[in-house]
Amino acid sequence: MRLRNPLRLQQKENSSSMTRSKHQENRPLTVEIFTRGLALLLGLVGIGGILFGFYLFINPAIVEIDPNSLFQLNQTHYGISLILIGGVVVIVARGFWRYFNWARMVILTGLLLFILFYFVTIIFSILSTIFAGLVVVPLGSILRVVGLGLFYFFLYTALPILLVVILRLIEQYFIESTSQRDFIEKLVRTVLLGAALSSIIVVILIFLFTMTEAWDSVQTIGLDTMLLGTVWRPGSIIGTDTAQYGLVPMVVGTILSTIGAVIIGVPLSIGTAILLAEVAPRAVREVLRSGVELLAGIPSVVYGLFGMVVLAPLIRNIDVPRNTGFGLLNASIVLAVMIIPTVTSIAEDAIRAVPREYKEGSLALGGTHWQTITRTILPAARSGILAAIILGVGRALGETMAMIMVIGNSIAIPRPLTGNPLTLFLNTARTLTGNIAVEINYAAGAHRSALFFTGVLLFLMILVVNSTARFMLHSKDEEA
Repeated sequence: MRLRNPLRLQQKENSSSMTRSKHQENRPLTVEIFTRGLALLLGLVGIGGILFGFYLFINPAIVEIDPNSLFQLNQTHYGISLILIGGVVVIVARGFWRYFNWARMVILTGLLLFILFYFVTIIFSILSTIFAGLVVVPLGSILRVVGLGLFYFFLYTALPILLVVILRLIEQYFIESTSQRDFIEKLVRTVLLGAALSSIIVVILIFLFTMTEAWDSVQTIGLDTMLLGTVWRPGSIIGTDTAQYGLVPMVVGTILSTIGAVIIGVPLSIGTAILLAEVAPRAVREVLRSGVELLAGIPSVVYGLFGMVVLAPLIRNIDVPRNTGFGLLNASIVLAVMIIPTVTSIAEDAIRAVPREYKEGSLALGGTHWQTITRTILPAARSGILAAIILGVGRALGETMAMIMVIGNSIAIPRPLTGNPLTLFLNTARTLTGNIAVEINYAAGAHRSALFFTGVLLFLMILVVNSTARFMLHSKDEEA
């Protein structure tokens, strides 16, 4: 049995009594009247709810039960709910009467939730009035509906808003205990933890949904057939059992296009980040940064049009048999341009995050500006630059629309067009995302399930890329 320290308890009681007396001495008469009146009103409401709840047990016929309601509630449920809610209101009224800050916070939270609820209700009412009709609502009617909605909102929430303002103004006259501080800290920590875990939960739910839809293909087609098969021919002849679901061509096309994009785009992105962070003057930096940010806002279909209209004719000028201009090279260039904003922005932030003492120390030891960048700043920003590259790879792996437009969409494993191995990138291919986008609209049965398995495979590929990068990063940190 744990014994309490009587001296500590006495000190705590003395401190609480001193704080309470100090609050009482500095409390104006208007605050006393408002606080006592609101506490009495809450107490009467709570007691009334409790009495009405007991009255429902005696005379249950006064409440009409809707048999078609979603929740099959009866008089007993309503009575118990009223008793519990009334008891909570009475406890809050008692805490407000004694100037406990937790009671003020409860009332304040309830008022804010009521205001938010009524605001959302008014917004949906306005939208349903404007968009639910069979004809276009005139502008005058729209303004009238919006005006009426705002009028009713302020009419019903004027008193709660006034109470919120008053409760915020008289905050200094309420006593905040140590237990309340600890509770608020734990509550905020729990909320932040839930917000952090929400992303993980969403990813897990997406994977479970995709895997559930893909499980039929795993059972009927076979995991080895899809992962090792080199032919994708889903139901080519109606009424025959000649469907083939090999995903190797799409996997090879995805990997090759991503590698090409990384080879082209990452050096450009890192060089741009170094220029923006360490070399360029302020005026040049602002112009270049605006241009890089503008690249991030261009839709992917516009990149696809650029690849079709501009890049494809240029690539077609390369004198190689069966070179159509659409293929892995076109896709790699388009993807490289698309990942430049992501990699550049994050790499620049990582370079700027390096402490200035590192740079000053290198320059003080006699290193040139370029030596300082390559031997001091870039190694120190290694983790941020690696994270930028990972995000760029993820962006390249997940791109769909532009790839459909420029890669040629051939469902065969890309091979060199001539004896030169580099002509491999002039051949057409298809990516995993493109495979899903092209065929999901008319797919059914095993075909549809195999496309979902394509999504699972893409998810696992991104997971492998992230895990490999983390492993490399930890290994380099341990070596350092």
